[in-house]
Amino acid sequence: MQNEYKKFYNDHFTKARYMQYQKEFEAQSGKLYNLSTAPYFVKSSIATKIKDEVLPTLIKLLSSKAYQESVYRRGWFLPKVAITQEDFVGCADFHIKGDEVKLIELNFFLPGNIGFVELFPKLFSQNFDYSFEIFADGFEQKLATFLKQRFSGTKIALAVNHLGLSVHYFEHYKYLEKSLNKHGIHAKVVYAKDAEVSSSNKPMWENEEYDGVFNIVIPRIWEHNSEAFANYTKLYTKASALFFPNPWCWTMGDKRFLTLLPKLHTGDYGLDEHDVKILKSITLKTYLMSEFSSAREVCEAFNNTNRVVLKPIDNFHTQGVYIQPTLQKIEEILKYEADRYVVQELFNAEEIYYEDENSMPIRPWRAQLRTEFFDGKFSNFRAYGYSDPFGLSPMMPVVVTPV
Repeated sequence: MQNEYKKFYNDHFTKARYMQYQKEFEAQSGKLYNLSTAPYFVKSSIATKIKDEVLPTLIKLLSSKAYQESVYRRGWFLPKVAITQEDFVGCADFHIKGDEVKLIELNFFLPGNIGFVELFPKLFSQNFDYSFEIFADGFEQKLATFLKQRFSGTKIALAVNHLGLSVHYFEHYKYLEKSLNKHGIHAKVVYAKDAEVSSSNKPMWENEEYDGVFNIVIPRIWEHNSEAFANYTKLYTKASALFFPNPWCWTMGDKRFLTLLPKLHTGDYGLDEHDVKILKSITLKTYLMSEFSSAREVCEAFNNTNRVVLKPIDNFHTQGVYIQPTLQKIEEILKYEADRYVVQELFNAEEIYYEDENSMPIRPWRAQLRTEFFDGKFSNFRAYGYSDPFGLSPMMPVVVTPV
């Protein structure tokens, strides 16, 4: 695949084209986010396997009433509301090395920058004079149509987080508002903390009633800042049917889900032998940290710490992740935060060729393939590039190659 990247840079990349790409993206989105200088190339055999086999099987497992009930039994801070297919929006993230494909994590909720999934690959293709399949073509219209049907109305609140973490994404929210309005939705960005309940138990902000709430608040932020979101919780308790997506999805797809996959057997959660074979092929060894009593036990389970990654159960954007942790760090997590962590086998994506805007190679450079689903079905491929361990993370459109 290295040749695909070098050919792209030789045939299509110039600094002037990249600057024009940035300029147009910023003009339309309101802010310049991290944008890749090249696409991410995926072999068609791998793309087909993920899209047509792996993702539908993951959705089948996640749809299982038995699995969902096992999650409900944990309890949570919000009233239980059953999940439907409409709530199945999120992404499965993979690392790829040669023909090996491994699931790194599942985000069973809104993927980052959902408003840009159609915009950024189209602008990339136009500005670099490079044709490829835009998987998200028409997504903005599709989303607007879906929300109209979901709420049986067009007046929709885009409820966002008011805390510091979301400041970076505010222009993204406003772009989403503009996009929905363009497609017949009367959408408005509002702060979740200011939610009210109307006399008819409908969502309300500043005495204005809405048909529904497009919830963009990450549930873990909501949970860990419960006092700041007290009004929002009250609204959800009164009008949960008018929220999309269901916040319970977050708990269905947190890192604890990864510990389930290595233990699957035929018949579990309605899975047949072929289903289990598919899921085993993309599974990395993963345990709850609380299953261990010492760093020595962790080392024995994974042979050594060089093959280990520590991940918080409900983290966001690599926060609290430790790759190849020291024995001291493992003991520290075991002592103070074992209930918050999983320990996973390390699987690095293969290194790919990448140049910065000045045509200087950056090494090592890898990428994570994000496979997005919406309304329970495949929606889009995109990727995020990164330098080791967690450097830049620009959005990369995905190009499927025949080989």
